[in-house]
Amino acid sequence: METVVITGATSGFGVNWLYQMDESKQCCFFVLGRDESKFKRLISDKPLKNDVHFIHCRLDSFSSIDSAVKEIQTKAFKVDILVNNAGVWSSDEIAFSQDDIEMTLAVNHLAPFVLTGKLLPLLLKAEKASIVNTASFRHKDASPSTHDIQLMERYSSEKAYCNSKLYSILFTQKLASLLHNTQISVNCFDPGIVDTEMLKKAFPKTLAFIYPLFRKVIARTPEKGAQTGVFLSQPNSKTGNYYKDCQPKKVSKLANSKALSDWLWGESEKLSEFSYPTFTANDRTTKP
Repeated sequence: METVVITGATSGFGVNWLYQMDESKQCCFFVLGRDESKFKRLISDKPLKNDVHFIHCRLDSFSSIDSAVKEIQTKAFKVDILVNNAGVWSSDEIAFSQDDIEMTLAVNHLAPFVLTGKLLPLLLKAEKASIVNTASFRHKDASPSTHDIQLMERYSSEKAYCNSKLYSILFTQKLASLLHNTQISVNCFDPGIVDTEMLKKAFPKTLAFIYPLFRKVIARTPEKGAQTGVFLSQPNSKTGNYYKDCQPKKVSKLANSKALSDWLWGESEKLSEFSYPTFTANDRTTKP
């Protein structure tokens, strides 16, 4: 039986991702989230056929992530699938995590960076493991500053989001390279423009009057948005790729920059105070 750890499964298309995996797998879910009562209402209305553990976790807190990982370690001896799907579109005014880091960067990038790293010992125990990160076509609109990763000088919620989705791709590629001698695949995907509350929040306020039409004509259903994530949640021989509609797609020039990837990795380690283990070349069973 597979063990699945998933974030962002209590709202948006993450709910559909959870239920689509529930239909296709025999597994045990570990759902990380902030609001257990909300999740209980969700599965009360539509029960899951597989076992599920709700793990309280605030992704804007490194200590909360650490506590969640420790709880998973007491209940699971391996992790077969890790889904990093949770994300935020922050307010127009800059906000900060519990660790005093710009909120979008903290939740959309640093949380997956730390959670994945701390779960690596369990991922390495699986016969074949998959890590899936939610990115976006909006990575093409990113404009990161290597001297101001938190956008303290010129903050914009849109810029923060686009940058974070670029970072999702860079993280995916770098981690895939780090894990290339292991049995773990790492991929990311663009769910497209999906009809969720985040889309409504991100929609330009000056165009709010056309949102109902946009939502009806342009936006994908949450079911469609989740499909590629479900596809990548299967054992995969390919790694380090960006997908849309279950097919590998090209990324922006910045998303292919090794220099930017190395810079991001270094900044992530400094801000999170977490470092990934070193892996021995040609050793598929290396453990941290």
